[in-house]
Amino acid sequence: MKLKKLAIATAMLGSVGGLYGCSEGDSATINIDAPTEIVNPPVDGGGDGSGSASTCPDWSSARPKDADGNDVCQLPSTVLADRTLTSDKVWYMESRVTVGNGNQEMSIDEGTLASGDPVTNVTMTIEAGTQIKGQTGSFANLIITRGSMLMAEGTADAPIVFSSDDAGFDGAGEWGGLIMHGYAPHNECLTADQGAVACNVDSEGESGFGGGYSPDDSSGVLRYVIVTEGGFEFATGNEINGISLIGVGSGTEMEYIQVNGNADDGIEFYGGSVSVRYMVLTGNQDDSVDWDEGWSGNLQFLLVDQGPDATGNVIEADTEGTLDFLSLPTIANATFIGGGSNATGAVFKATSGGFVHHSVFTYDDAFTAETTCVDASRAAQVGTELVYTNVVADCDVGGDVVLLPALASDVALDANYASQAPEAAAVGVLDIDNINATYSASLADPAFFEATDYAGAVDPSASSAWFEGWTVSGSL
Repeated sequence: MKLKKLAIATAMLGSVGGLYGCSEGDSATINIDAPTEIVNPPVDGGGDGSGSASTCPDWSSARPKDADGNDVCQLPSTVLADRTLTSDKVWYMESRVTVGNGNQEMSIDEGTLASGDPVTNVTMTIEAGTQIKGQTGSFANLIITRGSMLMAEGTADAPIVFSSDDAGFDGAGEWGGLIMHGYAPHNECLTADQGAVACNVDSEGESGFGGGYSPDDSSGVLRYVIVTEGGFEFATGNEINGISLIGVGSGTEMEYIQVNGNADDGIEFYGGSVSVRYMVLTGNQDDSVDWDEGWSGNLQFLLVDQGPDATGNVIEADTEGTLDFLSLPTIANATFIGGGSNATGAVFKATSGGFVHHSVFTYDDAFTAETTCVDASRAAQVGTELVYTNVVADCDVGGDVVLLPALASDVALDANYASQAPEAAAVGVLDIDNINATYSASLADPAFFEATDYAGAVDPSASSAWFEGWTVSGSL
């Protein structure tokens, strides 16, 4: 077990009502036991082991076996047929790997390229326990294009791991990341233009085009997936996110996801309507959660621990693109632990909105009670399009938010990161139907959310935490 010390000065945000900031409260130092007895997947890289040739399918390239005798198979730069990455081999990316061709310019008809050729729809399936390794020091990244799907279904005992090809999971910026595109709405493509103007949004990391007009589009399934050590700087001052989602639709399933040690943002949503539950973001060096360009999805059960090397915000929220529709996601049951040199928990800018419920904001011992909790000075309409309800926070007022009417002192987190504050256990049941009825701008999907009665990412009455056993060892 390792001990994490937090200086806690807390505040309570009111129940269903307007957005409230955090007023400085009393400080108290507590010890938090963070579990480290987590199964760590194998980490040996490929290409520098025994030297004997690997046995690989004919659509890939055989590399020398690794030090453990595993076959190492290099993926081609373009995948235009359905493929399965099996768990008995290590899969190697020397550079960019593009699945499908839907990142080319699209015509008005989704599924037909501007050239008139049909989109090649490809399914890449990844078995539980599979390792996918990017060449260290390269812009190796996996791109799933519009019309194609990534079916990456790991398990708690056998998560799927994306990492660099060196030993261990202790690096950052060593390879690229995972980029997924879909046909879901993006606010650079005006709603009124559907059927008349093709949607082609220039995408993240020079990966082509994304976006469309189909909110329920599916880009596949990600379950028990770890992305670690990414964020390669592919141009001066320009790194790639751990996971980038461009116009990804609500038909995509994402749960039990970890992004660890990324040199840029942990995860970024560019438009789209995809939702994620059970997500862990640890040690990412820029923003942990970033959204832009009209994202309208949902998050529940989110644990963020920035760590000491972070220079960004816990949340950075934009609308950008156009104002045809705003970014208006909903977050519930999140625990945000800020760190590093940036003193802002959540920055809402470019008229971004959002709804945050049943959540906890706090900071590691690099911060004080003067830390800014929410900067809403450039946000959407506070109290109608930007709303906090039942949020426990350890930070000060920032931007033009409303002063907090009450304080709660000495909020503690236990070994499973569950909040032990009395206020966190007395928030009432999360009622998304009531929230949607109260705030007309809320786009939350009631079918997605569990009706919890506590604030934070972990149920304080649970015997074990949902993140135990499958996340990177030592990351929490």
